[in-house]
Amino acid sequence: MKRRFPCFIILAAGLAMTFLAWRTSYTYNEDGRLASGALYLGTGDFSSFHVNPPLVSLIGAIPATLGGAELPTRGELGLSSFGRDEYRAGPLFLEKNPENRFYLFSGRLCCIALVLFGLLQTFRFACAVLGRAAGYVFLLLCAFSPFILGFGSLIVPDVSSGVWGAVSVFLFWRWLRVPDNENAFLAGCALGFAELTKFTLLVFYPLFVILWLIYLLPVRRTRSEASGPRASFRRQLLQLALVFVVSLFVVNVGYGFEGTGKQLRTFRFQTTLFTGCKTLDEVPGAGGNRFGESGNAVERALGYLPTPLPKNFVQGIDTQRLDFEGGMPSYLRGEWSDRGWAHFYLYALLIKTPVGAILLFLLAIFCTFFLKGYNASWRDEAVLLLPGVVLLAFVSSQTGFSIHARYAISALPFFFLWTSKVGRAFTGLPQQEDNESSKSPAYPQGYKTVRVLTIALLAWSLLSGLSVYPHSISYFNELAALIPTPKTDEHPQIPPSPQPHNFTARCKAIISAGPRNGPRHLLDSNIDWGQDLFNLERRLQKRPEVDTIKVVYWGSCPVSQTTIPTSDFYSVKPEPGRYAISVNNIYSREGDLRYFLDYVPVDMVGYSIYIYVLTQEEIDAVEAKKQQRLTPPDE
Repeated sequence: MKRRFPCFIILAAGLAMTFLAWRTSYTYNEDGRLASGALYLGTGDFSSFHVNPPLVSLIGAIPATLGGAELPTRGELGLSSFGRDEYRAGPLFLEKNPENRFYLFSGRLCCIALVLFGLLQTFRFACAVLGRAAGYVFLLLCAFSPFILGFGSLIVPDVSSGVWGAVSVFLFWRWLRVPDNENAFLAGCALGFAELTKFTLLVFYPLFVILWLIYLLPVRRTRSEASGPRASFRRQLLQLALVFVVSLFVVNVGYGFEGTGKQLRTFRFQTTLFTGCKTLDEVPGAGGNRFGESGNAVERALGYLPTPLPKNFVQGIDTQRLDFEGGMPSYLRGEWSDRGWAHFYLYALLIKTPVGAILLFLLAIFCTFFLKGYNASWRDEAVLLLPGVVLLAFVSSQTGFSIHARYAISALPFFFLWTSKVGRAFTGLPQQEDNESSKSPAYPQGYKTVRVLTIALLAWSLLSGLSVYPHSISYFNELAALIPTPKTDEHPQIPPSPQPHNFTARCKAIISAGPRNGPRHLLDSNIDWGQDLFNLERRLQKRPEVDTIKVVYWGSCPVSQTTIPTSDFYSVKPEPGRYAISVNNIYSREGDLRYFLDYVPVDMVGYSIYIYVLTQEEIDAVEAKKQQRLTPPDE
């Protein structure tokens, strides 16, 4: 049963993700990822969507490629010098392939398999460092996290980068414990595989050096704790170089060695970091290069060196960097800004992670500092926690824009791993006494209380996270309903809700309190990423009496490719009719549709599309109330 229980958890999570993959419509740019992956496999050209490494798109596009999907041509895409060609590739792919929903679902299944296998290996990591009971805690926390369920069922790299980043740290930890060539080779393969998921994991290269020094220095003083003979410093250094060289080789394999060895001076960059310009306004329209004509002598000399990375890997880093340097409109707690905030991801995790999981993390902190028997060696603790801290600090430092809490998912598995140490309360340790007649196991300090708290908080986390399923992308915890946000006429307010009339309605109102209050705190992929269009279509198919509905949809899937009886609509004043409005459009910075907040939605599709039925009488009543508020009272 101990061997089968993790498989049951993985299977349950896989089924939950599969159901989400079937119900969820194209999320924003997911059509571009699917089309770009098919272009990678069909043509070997990685120019489209090079802002991310290609692994997840490649895996997600396997069914479409094997199924003979028709691809956009280079002439149709008009590939630009720098390229964000996914914005053209996605719509063209949908137009050319009427059966694209099958390609989407089957491609998502391939990505789900990638996530589940990574979760299973990360479970082994938790067991190896903290014990099997801790591994169970990790699996339950991670596999059923709304972040993991919601985004793990899509063709997007966020969850894959998190679990495979953890797998790469796991294999690197094994090399730290037993530094031989075989472990170094496996660690290099895993690191390269992880780097093919997301550019954020580039921080692992300096991080691995730091972890190696942390693990090496105490051993050089004590020359103990080794699981076999310890290699010399020089030999370990060479093996660490092997880890990095193998990882670079794997990255090049992932890109088909496209443009590998190209001199750095031949690239055309757009960012101040790589052009050497002081501002983006000074960057030439055709791009620049600080390693070419505009750099100093040292930079120009470096420009003649061949790059060990594929050209679109290098170009993609520059393209992604451009977004952060240029800045984008960002939203937090009802406020819009031209740039982001350093505390955005901490706040997003606070209100989008189940409260039970947050309290379990605080319990782990308490056990670490005040109770004995829960900690691994301090070096192993660093291997578990430091990657998560570094990843979260890195994404928080990129304040050009703060839009997507999913950027922090890469750090979550490490925090869940470290939190799982509370599972040691369920593990009896052998007695260290000389009395052989004593067979009673030794448990960590305060294990009974920690057991009760762990079970209660784990149950709270699971129930809260699954309460909004299958709308996991839109999950917000109970704090989202309690934490106040600015309440003035200029800031968005949640639509009023009808009073519940029975017990079932009250339960539904309680469960939906977090997601319904979500727009007061965060927008975009945090609640409305275009995921509920197919759900709207299914609901209207069951309502044949609805012959027309006006839709304002925020997403990349054309409404015209569904059976929804509508045409696009946009109006700056309320008009009678039936409406389906995406949350992002209601709370947009322009505020053209904010007047819908004065009306009570008759229904919600998921938590991202509000359904309104406006009558002329209701419109007149609302306008009259507005006039009363605006008219000053007579003296």
